[in-house]
Formats: sequence, C-alpha cells, structure tokens
Amino acid sequence: MVEMDEISVSGMMDKIRNTLCLPKKAYFFDTTLRDGEQTPGISFTHEEKLSIAQALSNLGIDIIEAGFPITSDGDFAACKDIAKLGLNSEIIGLARMMKIDIDKVIEADMDSIHVFISTSDLHIKEQMKCTREDVLNSITEQVTYAKEHYSTVLFSAMDATRTDLDYLLKANLLAVECGATRVNIPDTVGTITPTAFGHIIKKNYEALPKNIRIAVHCHNDFGLAVANTIAGFENGASEAQTAIMGLGERAGNASFEETAMSLYALYGLPMNINTRLIFPTAKLVESYCGGKIKIGRLQPLIGQNAFAHESGIHAHAMIQHARSFEPITPELIGIKRTDNVEEIVKQSIKLGKHTGGHALKAKLEDLGLKPTEEQFKNIFDHVKRFGDKGHEVSEEDFLAIVKDVMGEIPKQEQYVILEELTVLTGSVTPTSTVRLKIKNNGSFIRKTASSVGVGSVDASIKAIVKCFAPMSKVKLLEYNIDAVTGGTEALGHVTIELMDLDSNQIVKTSATHEDIVMSSVLALLNGLNKIMKQKNN
Repeated sequence: MVEMDEISVSGMMDKIRNTLCLPKKAYFFDTTLRDGEQTPGISFTHEEKLSIAQALSNLGIDIIEAGFPITSDGDFAACKDIAKLGLNSEIIGLARMMKIDIDKVIEADMDSIHVFISTSDLHIKEQMKCTREDVLNSITEQVTYAKEHYSTVLFSAMDATRTDLDYLLKANLLAVECGATRVNIPDTVGTITPTAFGHIIKKNYEALPKNIRIAVHCHNDFGLAVANTIAGFENGASEAQTAIMGLGERAGNASFEETAMSLYALYGLPMNINTRLIFPTAKLVESYCGGKIKIGRLQPLIGQNAFAHESGIHAHAMIQHARSFEPITPELIGIKRTDNVEEIVKQSIKLGKHTGGHALKAKLEDLGLKPTEEQFKNIFDHVKRFGDKGHEVSEEDFLAIVKDVMGEIPKQEQYVILEELTVLTGSVTPTSTVRLKIKNNGSFIRKTASSVGVGSVDASIKAIVKCFAPMSKVKLLEYNIDAVTGGTEALGHVTIELMDLDSNQIVKTSATHEDIVMSSVLALLNGLNKIMKQKNN
C-alpha cells in the first residue's frame, strides 16, 4: 500500500481526471523480448530470455510477447520454453497475416496470438505491393483462422497513425467481426503528436464494442512515445505496449518505467505492477544488453541522476522534506534509498561547484566529522574549485579532500577482508583461489573458494562471489576498466555495479591498483563491504 507521502504530484491531476476517458485498470503488454530484441546490436541468449520472462512475470506484467516464432529456430525455442514456465503472465506470440506464421505460434503452444498487417497506403502500395481490398481479405481469412485456435486474438493495424482513419476503423471492425478480442493501434514510425493520437484512439473507442480492449504501441522517433501512450489512455485505451528501458527499433518503444509510473502516480490507475521491482528489472535487462544499451544518466526515474541533487537550494530543501524536489520516493520503484535524512545525504546529495553549506555540513556529519570553522571553509573551497574545473566530485575525491584538510579520517569498518588470493594462469585454465574473512551477525568467519574463468580476472571474481554466496547471492551487473596513466605500467581503475539478489540493493564501487586483477578484486570487495554493512545495519 502506497503512503500519501511517497507521491506528490500536481493537484491539477485530480481536477482533470473526471474529464478524461480513463480505464478502470491499466494493463501492460511487454515487448522487450520481441520488439526490444529488434534493437540494432541486441540479441539475448536463450537463458537470458527465460530469465527476463521470469522477471517480467514477477514484476506483474499482464502479457509477455515472448517473440516472433517464425523468425528463427532460436526464437521458436524461446517462445515454446517460456510458454512452459508456468508464469503468472499471459504468453503471446506474434504472427504476420500468414497461415505459416500462425501455425508456428500454435506449434509453440502459446497462450494467445498477436496478428498484424499494414494498413497505411504507403505500406500497402510500396511495401506489400497490393490493394486495400487485399488487406481486408487477408484480415478476414487469417483472423478467422487464428480464432479457430485461440480464444484471445490481438489484431494490430501496422502504421495505423499514417492510415486513413475511416479505413483504419473499417479494418479494426472487420478484425473484431472475424474474432479479434483485442485491438492494438500502433504508432509504428512515431509520426504523430499526443493530441492527434488521442483523437484516433477516441474514434476507435467510440466505434468498437466496449468489450474490446484497446492497446497502444508507440515508437519514440520524435521522443513522444510515452506521451502518446498516455494520450491513448486519456481517450479510451487500457493496455500499454511497452519495453523495459524503451528498447526497440530505431529510437525504441515507449519506456515501461516511465509509462507505468506516470499512469500509477499521476493518474492513480490500478494495475498489477509491483512498482518496487521496476528498477531491479531494468538493471537486469541492462546487464543482458552487453554494454551496447545502457540506462542513460538523465533517464527519467531509473537514471543515475534521477534522484541526485547538487544545487545548494535543492539539497537543503531535500534535507528538510524529500518531496520538495522528488515527486516520488526512490523506494517506490525499487531503488534502495528511503526518505531518511541520513540516506538522502549519503546517496542522493552530490558535491560540486553548486554545492551549498547545508549539504556539505550534512555530508561531514554523516562521516562523523566536526571540522573547525576554518577547516569547513577550506573543504568547501576545495570542493568548489574541483567542480569549477569541470570535474565530478566523487565520494573518493571528497574523502581525499577531507583527508588533505583534516588529516586521517576514521577508517570504515570492514565486513569483508581478503586474506589470500592465488591465481594460476598461462598454459593451464585460469584458476583462482581466494580466502575471505567475513563479518556476519557480529562475528568473523573464514570462507575459501576456487573457480575457473576465461581469464584471471573472471576466475577471481567468480571465486569471490562463490565464497560470498552463503551470506548473500550477488550478481555483477557492470564491469569497466580504464587506464589511469599511460604505458605498460599504467594503473588500472576498475568500476563495477553489483546487485544483492536478496534485497535488490545495487551498489557502485571502484578501485585503483597497478595489478588489474587486484584492482578488480578490490572493487568487488568494496561493493561486498557496502552490501554487508547495509545488512548488518
């Protein structure tokens, strides 16, 4: 149950709600595994597809488009295996208006079927080389055939927003007459504005039987996919077709995260989504994109800056009341940060040239430090100068500044200590053995583990994760290495993102060392220390 102080949006939303044609409930159709995988450069493995499907089901997605079975043997196998998982979500397969496609969905034993055909004159004449009448004949024949095998048939008129409206209505009504139980209206090439799209949805809502659910599928070519999806909901749509992180062809689809939280927080629509799994699910999908698609720093809700504050005015206000400059609490979407002042200071107040005195004071108090007035001024000036040079003041930078001004700062309590690391490489399979001393429930225990890998770094990281497993299961989401200095003796700076699978907590840490294996190990240990500190506190 959401507490009132977890959300604070414009009061105007309450005033206009009754003027809109909003549904009683919002349904979500996820196309990450189909349209999302059509993102240039992205291809999920079979195991990754099953993992994503399970995560989507846990998230509360109503319908998972598992794939396009006719595309390849791999896509067919994934569709069939996902359909066997026994998920809480409906598993749907895509098919062109062709019997061979429909039969492939049937063979994959999926719960429902999604059939589509283009209806715009541009596609009909230039792509398909046929006539409007040919398209209507295909709808009649193939929707009827699909209905013989499935009680739930979704029909999509591809390129609907560039289709003559009267012809679009005719095609949709014909599909319903032939057995379609849901109608999707796609903005396939992202060529419309919210007002115009809302008009199309309204006309379809008025023309179609009220037991027919209207879905919307919007692309982001002009950056309007989410806005168009919401406009559809304001005019009679009740199903949003989205993808995690907005993955998809060209500029992508409507982002699930933005669409779901907009309908939830701004409109108050009931839905089956467990919002507290939104961020962990996005990070999971990001990890399967192989570094080719990453969550943008400025990406709404889930980006690194979504709940970050540097300006002195903003930071001071946040310390007083979190809703001052955050419409929702990060916890609501699964980011491990409450509205507790200490957590805000530690995780969300960033330092730079715009930093104010209140934020700096709170940061120092969080470290248990009480500098003199002169020391405080020196630290403040150092931070400002560092920021003026165009640098981001990281936690490590800040600690170095404080240490320079005040001398040694209290050493953080260590929960995970590396006692021994042995690496074998060369003509043998890279093998690593580690011994850790881990503090858990107030006392230290020693754990030893070995693992092989594709290299010494991979083997060492796997051994540590195995060693740590009894305390908590963790997943390495991201690994980056940069050379700090030039030459063959360059220092290696490693940055990692780590997820604690028990709590969905995500930590980001780094380490620098002249040995790349050690810099990788130290970065991982820093992350494990953060996770254990949180657990013990």
